[in-house]
Amino acid sequence: MNAREIFQTGCQKMAERMAAFGFKPLQKGQVLRKSSQNKKLTFEIYFQSSTKNWSGSVSLWPHLSITSNELKKWQMQRYQSDTATGFIFGTRLENLTPLKNKNQDWNMAISNQDHEIPKLCELITTYALPVFEKFEDIDQILKEIATNGLALNEHFDTRHQNLPIDFLCCFGSQDIAQTAFDNYLMQQRLTGNARRVFEEMETAGNMPNKQVTDVTMKAAYLNNLKING
Repeated sequence: MNAREIFQTGCQKMAERMAAFGFKPLQKGQVLRKSSQNKKLTFEIYFQSSTKNWSGSVSLWPHLSITSNELKKWQMQRYQSDTATGFIFGTRLENLTPLKNKNQDWNMAISNQDHEIPKLCELITTYALPVFEKFEDIDQILKEIATNGLALNEHFDTRHQNLPIDFLCCFGSQDIAQTAFDNYLMQQRLTGNARRVFEEMETAGNMPNKQVTDVTMKAAYLNNLKING
């Protein structure tokens, strides 16, 4: 088998294991997808490959994301744009685990699969699934994000993370979004950055992102949130 076929074999084996948790495979197992119980959210695990793979070293990097078609429709109407994604949260799996910031590669070479696949699936069930589970209770996760931002578990580093302002406004309220934004600016010490973005948006109407968190500031401005710090 060539590297691509070996990679797909590994993905399919993981898909078989994750089926017990309700995930359905797409793209030959490279994407595993599951809907929330209320059907409002989509939980996804994506296995990224590498162009440098060869049969003896087949790197795989797991990512997870949470999106919503309901949010996507809200964004399209709110911003009059067809580029809406409904994106709420996403990260590499390792960032939710004790392996964070270590750039963990998973070698899916045939000789490694019997060892690596159980380990990887255990990480997914231990660290990713509880995060998905948090979003099953939308009212509770809105309160948690409003208070603590995206501190979804003890391992996840919230620095330089964007606050899901649109999610807070769509599924929560203006007040919840404002509370979350107030706490976000205070906890991340980003009040000065917020003022810069608000001033540039006021002057130019739009602007290229200069920092990762400018995405949050733009969303706050467009949803009429205030800088209270």
